[in-house]
Amino acid sequence: MIRNNSKFEQFWRTGGFSLVETLVAISLLLIVIAGPMTITARSAKSTTFASEQVQAFFLAQEGIELAQKLRDDLLLQQFNNSTIQAWNQFTTTLYNNCRSASGCALHWESNTGVVSNPLSCAAISNCRLHYRDSDSRGRYTHNSGAGTTPTPFTRQVFFTYNPVSPERVLVRSLVTWRTGSLVSQQSVQVQTYLYNIYPNP
Repeated sequence: MIRNNSKFEQFWRTGGFSLVETLVAISLLLIVIAGPMTITARSAKSTTFASEQVQAFFLAQEGIELAQKLRDDLLLQQFNNSTIQAWNQFTTTLYNNCRSASGCALHWESNTGVVSNPLSCAAISNCRLHYRDSDSRGRYTHNSGAGTTPTPFTRQVFFTYNPVSPERVLVRSLVTWRTGSLVSQQSVQVQTYLYNIYPNP
């Protein structure tokens, strides 16, 4: 009987793979595995950055809304007491910290619906935001302590009053943070004008 040796049997009889063939196979295997792993790591980093960017935008928008509530609360007091000069207080006397170069810290007081008294960012760790689990209204606060967790975000609110245009105030809300090991700091800024919508008669 004539035996027909297959190429596979001939291969094993000659001693298997050479060292060069083994190294080439391992290199190809590493390229095949490393490519998708690199893509996965980069997409995870991009997802984290995008999520933080959206969160930062909402925090900046909240800063503008808090400033607007400060103005509206003063105007409501003026309706009850016509001697209160609400716009004058909003622009020149009450919120000096918000007109400083370092800006001010605004957040909701815990579960009350009241905006905190603006503090200077220079006095409270550059306006670092902390997350508070127990609050249903304002999850983010500038107060650290029990029940809060530090976040990577800082929020500074700036008021710019120009006497040339006395019926409006420029309000800027700046949120900064750093993603992972990135060297540069990311930032989101929202700005608007608040007007004296109910001037004194």
